[in-house]
Amino acid sequence: MTSQVLDDLKEEDEEEEEDEEGCVNPTEVKMSQIVMPCHCNHQQELSVGQLLKWMDSTACLSAERHAGSLCVTASMDDIHFEHTISVGQVVNIRAKVNRAFSTSMEVGIHVSCEDLFSDRHWRVCHSYATFVTQRTNTGQKVTLRPVVPQTQREHVEYSVAAERRRVRMLHSDIVKELLSSGSVDGVAAEKTRVESVELVLPPHANHQVNTFGGQIMAWMVNVATIAAR
Repeated sequence: MTSQVLDDLKEEDEEEEEDEEGCVNPTEVKMSQIVMPCHCNHQQELSVGQLLKWMDSTACLSAERHAGSLCVTASMDDIHFEHTISVGQVVNIRAKVNRAFSTSMEVGIHVSCEDLFSDRHWRVCHSYATFVTQRTNTGQKVTLRPVVPQTQREHVEYSVAAERRRVRMLHSDIVKELLSSGSVDGVAAEKTRVESVELVLPPHANHQVNTFGGQIMAWMVNVATIAAR
């Protein structure tokens, strides 16, 4: 990355800290994890699957804090990872609800990393996830209360969230149309096909005693990595 890009990222983080100074977002959840060898791949770097599990768990807690009820992952937007993370470094994840709709909400997720011994900090990725509330025991839907943005940045995220939601729905329709038309060209699927069957064990479950979006994404990353090779 160029020095100009790094400077822009630093300024962006500083502006966010200034905006949030003295203003506590009730939906914000922060998680810090030190990277251990068991979290890494064969290259001794934090596996993407493990990071996705941490991101999903943090975002889910933020969604449930706002909803006051159990929530599940509906989708996660494209993620562009800017840096790898090594053993011994600390991953910091911050999540908060940008906007709530009727029964779904958008959660913004910011991931950064730090090296405790060199005092270096850098951004890893930023993403948006959509969570939906689960029905009550009587089968009724949980209607979400509106999010009230406080800072300038929160007002921007709140406004843009509606447009991102529209784009997600449009993208989904386009993909379905392409698949149904059979007009997708590329490498024959049989040449890259990889299948995996996973038995859901207690370590794969969350606080709802179900497997969760982050774990499923981790399994997907493993299969995709093998197929790519």
